[in-house]
Amino acid sequence: MSATHARDAGVIGLVHIGRRHGRVMKLVALLFFALLGTAALAQQARPAHEAPVVVVTDDWGRRVAMAARHLRIVSLAPHATEALAAVGALDRLVAVDPNSDYPPAVLALPRVAAFPAPDLEALAALRPDLVVLWGAGARQPIIDRIEALGIRVFVSDPRRVSDVTSTLERLAPLSGSPVLARAAVREFDTAIARLRERHRHAAVVPVFVQIAARPLMTLSDRDSIGDALRICGARNVFGELTMAAATVGAEAVLAAAPALIVSIDATHSREPWQSLGVLEPRGAVRMAWIGSAIHRPGPRLAPLIEQLCAMVDEARAAVRAQVSVRTPR
Repeated sequence: MSATHARDAGVIGLVHIGRRHGRVMKLVALLFFALLGTAALAQQARPAHEAPVVVVTDDWGRRVAMAARHLRIVSLAPHATEALAAVGALDRLVAVDPNSDYPPAVLALPRVAAFPAPDLEALAALRPDLVVLWGAGARQPIIDRIEALGIRVFVSDPRRVSDVTSTLERLAPLSGSPVLARAAVREFDTAIARLRERHRHAAVVPVFVQIAARPLMTLSDRDSIGDALRICGARNVFGELTMAAATVGAEAVLAAAPALIVSIDATHSREPWQSLGVLEPRGAVRMAWIGSAIHRPGPRLAPLIEQLCAMVDEARAAVRAQVSVRTPR
């Protein structure tokens, strides 16, 4: 029975009885209406005190809880910016780091320095509910200082391609579009599964990943590009380095005998290989370029890995042709 129906029934009953019992029943009636009023007020007030709460678990296993309404998020990691947009939380971003450049809509957002440490004054002025940090730059003292401002912190540290799915799923509760979030996860998983199956039995191609030419720098398998190469049936020749990024010498690269050099930075990228005469057509090593987002473990990784696999396939075919020419019939 609703509060209105209960009140009306009570009134009829009290009026009927009150005719016989006079003043006592008037006091009972007043008490009855007082109780109904209190119950109605409590029912109206409850939603304000029980605001929805969203709870997410970051890559450090930290449980992060905050009010779900009107979320304000600052992303200080390009891959996280892309993931938040993919799951439908773009409208909740109030600022991003200087390197976040996708999707194009984030270019209009304020920028907050992320390295070597986040700009605490800028964060405080933005009044976000949540800051997303990249695990590579996250330190407990930094987290403590941000949380001292009353801001929650989510650490995102995906290192394998499969971690992209986990990132999308972890950030999905921050979105107001669960359907869009599920679609993003499904689309990414389907694309990666197709690429894995296509290259499952392919001959392994040794690859040197070049992120800078002056000085000559590479990435290890601590970066997601190592996993991306494995999906394509390739091997990062410096994958076992302990640092995520490292400076190497040209001699060390040649000693590793890559069949393909994948450059992320096109500036001067053919140096010193041209002067050493190792690139096709004079030499046996192929060189290809790919966008810097290839080492961002975000949702755009799937189409970029497909591009990477095409480069690896061409190098594999070239190696096969060279072997065929050298092998006597």
